[in-house]
Amino acid sequence: MQNKLWQPLKPGDEVDVIAPAGRPYPGHLTQIIEVLTAWQLRVNMPDDILGDDLLCANSDAMRLRHLQAALMNPKSKAIICARGGYGMTRLLPALFNMQPPAQPKLVVGMSDLTSLAIFLEQQWGWASLHAAMSVWRLEPVSITAIKQALFAETNPIKFTQVEPINQLAKENRLINSSVAGGNLCLVQAGLGTAWQLNAQDKIILLEEVHERGYRVDRMLEHLHQAGIFTQAKAVIFGDFIGGEEPNGTSLIQPVLQRFAERLPIPVVHIKGIGHGNINYPIPLGTPSQLQLGINSHLLCQIN
Repeated sequence: MQNKLWQPLKPGDEVDVIAPAGRPYPGHLTQIIEVLTAWQLRVNMPDDILGDDLLCANSDAMRLRHLQAALMNPKSKAIICARGGYGMTRLLPALFNMQPPAQPKLVVGMSDLTSLAIFLEQQWGWASLHAAMSVWRLEPVSITAIKQALFAETNPIKFTQVEPINQLAKENRLINSSVAGGNLCLVQAGLGTAWQLNAQDKIILLEEVHERGYRVDRMLEHLHQAGIFTQAKAVIFGDFIGGEEPNGTSLIQPVLQRFAERLPIPVVHIKGIGHGNINYPIPLGTPSQLQLGINSHLLCQIN
């Protein structure tokens, strides 16, 4: 099944801003609205987007209501998730009972929203955009890149800083596929669920934040033993931010290197995809080409 791609935005389009996971600060919501408005988009955000909950932006019932309303809103062209955090996985069981809208729309999110991206592609055949609207911390180059992706000002999106991690990634070859995955912890959290990542013939993207080396190794080993990498075409490691040992050193890179050398598929690193202040958007579920060897690069189609 070929995924249904979103339509690029244009000035005057309506977008929904929701918080289906963690709680954003009210000031952060204001900043998101200001940026989207400056891009000449009409912003629809629930008045009760924030409420009382132990861990999340609002109760499960309210977050689900906002998400379903945004998905079914016939006027909006995109859904902007205000932040990741925690909580999206609590809503997924209810989405399996929904009938997808006839027209796919652009869903923007990452981190905890990895689970939503996996659901949308595998259940509804929707592509999505792995990106963060964390405008309060992102460098201007990242904000510009997000705008270019939303409006398809750059199409396809090209990543030229592709670093081979294992020997297979150094061989000259072209991989035609699509990118799937996102945050390592969330991909692992899907194991054994109805939304477990199906990585067959896919390029798996993995990135992480604030996890020490042994924890990253444990998550990768879990995915390996569960067979997630068995039929994948390649792996992309994005940024692994933080995770220092108590003495200030880091074991992240040696862990990633050792793991990459075990896999019988190419493994590369692309800097700037993840939780850093520089965070480039990457389409998930769209036609993509990973060129390995000389002049290695990744091309991801938008529409």
